[in-house]
Amino acid sequence: MKRLLSVQIAREEDVVVARQRARQVAEALGFEAQDQTRIATAVSEIARNAVRYAGGGQAGFSLDSHKRLLIVTVSDRGAGIPHLQSVMDGNYRSETGMGLGIAGSRRVMDEFEIHATPRGTTVRMAKRLH
Repeated sequence: MKRLLSVQIAREEDVVVARQRARQVAEALGFEAQDQTRIATAVSEIARNAVRYAGGGQAGFSLDSHKRLLIVTVSDRGAGIPHLQSVMDGNYRSETGMGLGIAGSRRVMDEFEIHATPRGTTVRMAKRLH
């Protein structure tokens, strides 16, 4: 796996940067415009959660050339995600938002894994290269 770049996420402005980098990486890898938007949106939603609920984190972009995947990993050191199953099912509504960022991101990516503990959360998303 080849690491492409990483983006520190500490403020709302960094979420915008992460979204822009996601689109740029997707474009450079030959994704069509619609998939570029899907990838950028998923990264933006998860990065925004890292800022809002965990005080920030990091987004890493990697390429798995053997499996032909763009892999994005967003991690933070927050307190985890209560009600994770409800969030994953799209049934949870947070007090600060719609609660659909994680479930929506999961729907637009080809692979989606989330590991939440009281010491942090890691989201790994992947989109297949065509």
